[in-house]
Formats: sequence, structure tokens, C-alpha cells
Amino acid sequence: MEFSDLYKQSNSALAQFSPDGRFIAVAVEHRLIVRDSENPKRIHAVFSTPYTAPFVQQVEWSRDSRFVLTASFAQSRVDVWAPDDIDWRCAITDEVARVERAVWSPDSLHVLTFSELDLRLSVWSLVDGDERRYVQFPKVQAGVSFHPDGEFAAVAQRRDLRDYIGVYSTQDWRLVRELALDTADVQGVRWSPDGLHIVAWDTSASFVVQVLNVGGAVKRSVQPADAGLGVRTCVWSPSGQFVVLGGYDGRLHVLSSLTWRAVATLEPKPHISVPTDVFCETELPRALSASRIHTRFDLATVPCTLKMGGKSHKTCVEFSADGSLLCAVNEAMPCTVWVWQVRTMRVSAIIQTLHPVRVCVWSPVENVLVFATGTASVYLWRENRGCHLFEVPAASVAVGGVVWNPNGDGMAVLSKGLFAMAYITDQTEPE
Repeated sequence: MEFSDLYKQSNSALAQFSPDGRFIAVAVEHRLIVRDSENPKRIHAVFSTPYTAPFVQQVEWSRDSRFVLTASFAQSRVDVWAPDDIDWRCAITDEVARVERAVWSPDSLHVLTFSELDLRLSVWSLVDGDERRYVQFPKVQAGVSFHPDGEFAAVAQRRDLRDYIGVYSTQDWRLVRELALDTADVQGVRWSPDGLHIVAWDTSASFVVQVLNVGGAVKRSVQPADAGLGVRTCVWSPSGQFVVLGGYDGRLHVLSSLTWRAVATLEPKPHISVPTDVFCETELPRALSASRIHTRFDLATVPCTLKMGGKSHKTCVEFSADGSLLCAVNEAMPCTVWVWQVRTMRVSAIIQTLHPVRVCVWSPVENVLVFATGTASVYLWRENRGCHLFEVPAASVAVGGVVWNPNGDGMAVLSKGLFAMAYITDQTEPE
């Protein structure tokens, strides 16, 4: 793995690659800087926003990579910029209610803003500045989920003390269908990859999930008797064959989209007795003159017991690019990354780190898992090739975020106030 020089950025959560992979946009206080992803020394555009502290609070590219929006929720303002036309600009302000969230529509010609107190969702057109449409009483936390082909949007709404899913056409933003939910306080909706079903889940205090078809018929209501608290994560496999429901108890309920019944319940446990690859990070002897701690991964002898506890920074449930693998990190064991084979629902690998995992993401094009723990190292796992770590050359870096380039050629490695590009090359073999 090769690293670029370090560059400034103000908020690790705001570093975003353009969908075509050409650029990376980062915020530096009130400025938005667009750099070339292959050669980050080359600055493509710099935009100066009118925001005061806390400056830029959101950065998001349009799907066609032509535009990038910035938002300051403290000032209830959203701005849209065109990196290839630095003289073009669009400013969005809501005079009625403070903006709490902004989302691109799939056509890249409309921006959706959610207002505070779930008052309304506003649809702003970049083509006609006077055109504006509204969706009343959306649930900001539940957000919006778009149909895979971008023609429809599913919006969680609440009126008359009941939850609904409003299905809207993204052509004119008119209501196409309204689906009633039997939830107390819907927290999220997800459209299936094939566009035939919508999953909605209830408040965190109750594990209630409803699966509906686009006609409004409830295909399945999921409420495990021993689930405890509610749904924390909901993830579809890329093919749409499975949907994984992660609970606050750390268990993962895997549902088949053919029967809408659980085909497996994956429960990470600290005691490992079944033969599997368990990689444990160990600290190497430190030289007196060394400026940093060096570590490596060793295969543990099974049976073994994993480390429990620690300050949790990240919970993660994510399918690999081809859907053959599933990884997870939970609060009870924040120093452990679990990887399952989806075909057999068996553990493929367990990775134990010295520090809690802060980020864990799959490559968008191949089965390569990258994670970081707030140290100066980036960790990489490949099936049948084991787990390896790569040290960022700068000793002052503490990697707390990783963002993949959509083309899979590299990633942005993020630290507090700094970032570097990292590239996986065919010639580079992990040490």
C-alpha cells in the first residue's frame, strides 16, 4: 500500500469522492476544496462558503458528479457548486424552518431538504429556481429511500398519530401511493435492490419490522420473541436475496427475501471453540529510540477467548461487493471484526485488534475489507490471504476514518485535521 502526502481537512466525516472517482472533496473550515483523486496535489477547484463557525457541516456529491453541495445547518443554508464551472452557484435557504438535512435526488437536478421538527421536506430544482414542492410531515430521522432506478422515493411520514410510507414520483414529486404502517414510531425505511419491497422498522425500544410490497400489502411482520431492544441496522445484500437486521443486543437476524423468514441468527460470542481463523494483533518489542508502537497479526490457537469491553466507536454491518461475505462490529466487542460466509452462514474470520475499531468498510469492487482503530495503521483483510497492517508514514496520524474511491483504486485515510490518499497496488505485497 502506497500513501500520498498529507493534506488539510477539517472534518473527517465530510471527505467525499465523486461517484465517477475523479475527485475528492474536503472541507477546510469555510472552504470546500476539490482535489484530483489520482494526484491530490492537483487542486481542481476551491469554493469559499459564506458560513461561520461551525462552518461546513455536510458535503455530498450529485450522482452524475457534476455538482457538490455543502450545508450549514446552524445557518439553515445549503449551497450547490459545480467543480467544472467555478462561476456557477446555487444557494438554498428556508425562511420558514431551519434545515436539518440535505439529500440529492437521483436525477442530480433536485435537492431535498428536511426541516426541523419534521415539518416538511422541500424539493428544490436546479433547473427552475422558482420551482419548489413540499412533502408534509416527513420523519427526518427515518429519511428517504430511493427506488433502485431512481423513479420513486419512499418517505416515512406521520400524521393523525399514525406512521405511513409515502411513495412519490421523482419526476414531479407527486404522491403515487401511501402505505400504512403498524409501527409506533418508524425509524427507517429501505427499498430492496430489486425495487419490489420496502422494509420499515420501529422505535429502538421495540424490535418490530414490516416488509411491504409496492402495492401496500404486508408480506411479513418480524418480531422475534427474544430480541430485546429494537433494530439498530438494516442492510440488504447486493442481490436482494437477504436482508440483515441488527439488534442492539449484537445479534444479526438474516431474512430470506423468498420466504421472509429468518434463515440464520448470527451471534458474536467471546468463546471460540469451532476451528476458524482468529487473527490477533500483538505488540512488537519497542526499541528505546522508536517513536511509535509497531504491531503485527498472529493466528490464535483455537479454542480461545476474545477480549470484551472497551469504548465503542463504531457499530458496523456490511456486505461485501459481491454479497458473498458479511462483516460486523458491535458494541460489546468493539475490538473484534467478524466476517461470515453468506452461503454457509459460518464464520470465515475473526480479527482481534488492540484498540476499538473506528471504521470498517469493504472495497466497492472486490472482497477487500479495510478498517482502522485510531492508530497510525490501516488494516486490510483478504479472504484466503489473511490480515495485514500498513503504517502511515507520518507518526502524528491517528487514522479514524477511511473512505473508498468508488472505482476501488484507492481510499482516503482520515485523521484529525489531515488526510492522505492510499493506493493498493499489484506490486505491493503486505508485510
